[in-house]
Amino acid sequence: MMPPREASESDSSSIYDGYPGEQAYSQQHYERPYQHQSMGGAAGKLYPSAPDNKNVLRLIAFGMSLLALIALAFICLSIVGGTGGWISFCAAALAIFIIAVVAIDKIK
Repeated sequence: MMPPREASESDSSSIYDGYPGEQAYSQQHYERPYQHQSMGGAAGKLYPSAPDNKNVLRLIAFGMSLLALIALAFICLSIVGGTGGWISFCAAALAIFIIAVVAIDKIK
């Protein structure tokens, strides 16, 4: 039989309090799972991100389309000439524009 307790003794000294790990679990129960993963310490190393080349590739695509437009303008307007040259230049310019827009948009 257990001896009677005095009024000054707290209930925390009871052997029926339960496992002390339950208190830590009840506090962590409402936390998100990703919060525990970020507390990895030395295991969660951060590395510098890879350089971003999107703008350089977009600039190269723009430059290539501009050079192709200038070359086709020379061929269509000076060599072919006349109305046929203007029509072929307009068609080529439209094709180059569509190809450049699609290429620049797809660079991610």
